Amino acid sequence: MNKHEKLTVNELIVSEESGAETIEQGWEKSRQNKVIKGLLDGENLQAIVESMPGFKESFCDLDTIDCSDGRVLDGHKIGIAGSGLLLSEQERAVFVERFKGKIKALTAHADCGAAAKKFNSLKSEEIPEGISNSDEYGAYCAKKLAEQLGADYKFLSREEMASEYHNEVAIVLDQSGKFDSTNLDDFPAHFVCSGAGLGFSKDYMKAELETLTGIALGHHGFGAERFTDENPFYIIVSADNSSELIHWEEVAKEAVSQFGDKIIVKGFVRPDSAENN
Repeated sequence: MNKHEKLTVNELIVSEESGAETIEQGWEKSRQNKVIKGLLDGENLQAIVESMPGFKESFCDLDTIDCSDGRVLDGHKIGIAGSGLLLSEQERAVFVERFKGKIKALTAHADCGAAAKKFNSLKSEEIPEGISNSDEYGAYCAKKLAEQLGADYKFLSREEMASEYHNEVAIVLDQSGKFDSTNLDDFPAHFVCSGAGLGFSKDYMKAELETLTGIALGHHGFGAERFTDENPFYIIVSADNSSELIHWEEVAKEAVSQFGDKIIVKGFVRPDSAENN
């Protein structure tokens, strides 16, 4: 090994150590988040979010389809895993018919876990011509869906994403279809699953929740060793009313039952619900 090669290896080791330190710092910071700290202290989630400035204004018309990935925030976000590429052909067709002309923009992004999962499941004859990796496949599918919806398309590089690693400590399952958490200054980093408010099936939503939870607990996120029964990963249900809240809390619990006590499901209803008036 020559001098240049040794320097490269040393730089790699420093980079890896620095990355690990960054993840640990991110984890410690997440423990001090207002919502997470409140939940860990046994506070009621409804009370926590209602105390946050801007909570009422966080329910609005959403206009941008992004991947559920919490590192991707490019507008009033509608979060769908892989920006829709895990949908069945039937569900995608129904979605296009319902929302054509109503979506401003649709994005895809680099290093998408959902795109990788789908791409790796394809047979060679199912891969579109000219596509050689999951990033290209994700972009191909997103661009096609954007065209069908009459929406602008954009591909986000890793440099344009909010974090180099998956820093999500929760999933927001948004049955209301209107919750924009970016309006809240101290909401924890999270995946966004908007499908429950878009008419997607319960089976699809369970598969999406399972996939995203697996990413958070995997080596691209904080990992299974950090999430425990004392420091759980949260699925947060945003619902129109208590009936929808109860239903989707049960769906979420079924979807992630394999992960045991590492996952806790909590929820709240929107502020203009009749139940809150």
